[in-house]
Amino acid sequence: MFEMKSESTCRLCLTSSLLRNSHIVTGSIFDLVRDKTMNNRFYEIGSETNNIVQDGPKEYLLCDKCEQKIGRYEKYYKEAVHLSRHKIEIIQDGKVAIIRNLDYKKTKLFLLSILWRMSISSLPQFANVSLVNNEEVIRKIIFEEKPGKSHEYPIAAIIPLINSKMEESWMYFPIVSDRPDGTIYWMIIGGILYSISMTQHDQYFDKWLLYESGHWAMPSIDFYKIPFLKNFVDINFCEKNP
Repeated sequence: MFEMKSESTCRLCLTSSLLRNSHIVTGSIFDLVRDKTMNNRFYEIGSETNNIVQDGPKEYLLCDKCEQKIGRYEKYYKEAVHLSRHKIEIIQDGKVAIIRNLDYKKTKLFLLSILWRMSISSLPQFANVSLVNNEEVIRKIIFEEKPGKSHEYPIAAIIPLINSKMEESWMYFPIVSDRPDGTIYWMIIGGILYSISMTQHDQYFDKWLLYESGHWAMPSIDFYKIPFLKNFVDINFCEKNP
């Protein structure tokens, strides 16, 4: 039984309804990060203290119908990318992971929905995510289920390697990079570092974009060779835990 609250306005469909107490970041992915040796709990990294928690952050934002809509994207993405279902083909050569046959619509709406929920959330851990004018545009994209072209809010991904391995149990969000041409939001979900750009086109990421064809190439890079990520974790985690 899901926790419900009194009637209010759903932030996605904008209708008055009972709201669900739902995850900001998909609950299904938390199954990948829970540690059995800690009673299926995990570390929440980057807060004032690095807490051991049972579940991810939740808030009353969506009605049941909209929650189920987004839940279908979440379920698909976990099964496709992390469990290799839905006729997904993943080719790895140690340097690049190439994913083929992805459902572009479900994948893009899933990732945009996470960023959008961070932006509308009132929780303090998402205070640095503010999509401003893009917030309403992305709401309509999700509600109307029209993800647009690959260069509209382009999404790229990198697989950070720890001891030469991908760590699906690693989750971190969000990191904000302000650039002259727009803001890029970075987040690690299930061991994959995603970037979602507020620019309409970014040639730097062209090779690694999620494309309408369902083709997605993700470079595998040693964690220590991603300077902004290493510095961010050093400041927010290592310095707090000498």
